[in-house]
Amino acid sequence: MPYATPSFGALRLASPIDIQRIGTIATCGFFGGPVCAWYRPFIAQYPMDTLKSYCQEFADYMKSPRHAVLVAIDSYDALESTKSPLNLSVHEEDLILAAGEEVVVGVAVWALEDGSQRIGDFQHINDAWPKIPPSENRDQHKEHNQILCARAHAAQEKYHGNPLGKQSDRAYTDPAYRYFERISELEMLVVHPAYQGHGHGGALVRWGLELARMDGVKQGVIGPEKGMKLYKSLGFELLDELQWPGDDITPDGLRLGVLRFNPGS
Repeated sequence: MPYATPSFGALRLASPIDIQRIGTIATCGFFGGPVCAWYRPFIAQYPMDTLKSYCQEFADYMKSPRHAVLVAIDSYDALESTKSPLNLSVHEEDLILAAGEEVVVGVAVWALEDGSQRIGDFQHINDAWPKIPPSENRDQHKEHNQILCARAHAAQEKYHGNPLGKQSDRAYTDPAYRYFERISELEMLVVHPAYQGHGHGGALVRWGLELARMDGVKQGVIGPEKGMKLYKSLGFELLDELQWPGDDITPDGLRLGVLRFNPGS
């Protein structure tokens, strides 16, 4: 990496050998959360569809020149499977660990800002990748995803005043684009339930904020209430809240906060 980066400490860059484990962490960690309940309401019936989907999504992030993917490490808890409401440990065929052995327990993804001099620095190009079976996506609710994007479009018009026809393709598919164009963005953050409360989420977020400080750029994030508490405690400012009413599939609906970190404030 030609440019200095924040100290990793107990973190490290994710690698292709982590893909299966990361998919398990995301599936177990997001299960029961408001975004998962909205977008993947059938995860309990089709957990392997969710696992395969997340494995592919994180592999794509790691291959992208515009993203950085970091993982948090901890000692393996032999009772891990009993501390998650969704047990996927039996599907980690290549992961055989003893209690106390180091294991990946959390993961975060950042999108670099437009024009960043770090583009390509965190990219995995020539690595050997595990074969990821395609997901049938039976866990997902496509209409809910479409509703989420539509509300994000309306928010874009409210805050930016730009006609949608002048936006890039990303503006039609990525809710964060409406708020975070030309600044870095924390796109994903998840810790396995067995290791939550140990400071791993905060350590991952702080690494990204230090990167933003070093580069002198703002950083944005869209997250649920639990995430908002963490982000605000670390210096993010709440800009807005997006809400979607409940229905027969997801009675509680969905509420997300739009936050931004300014390294100069």
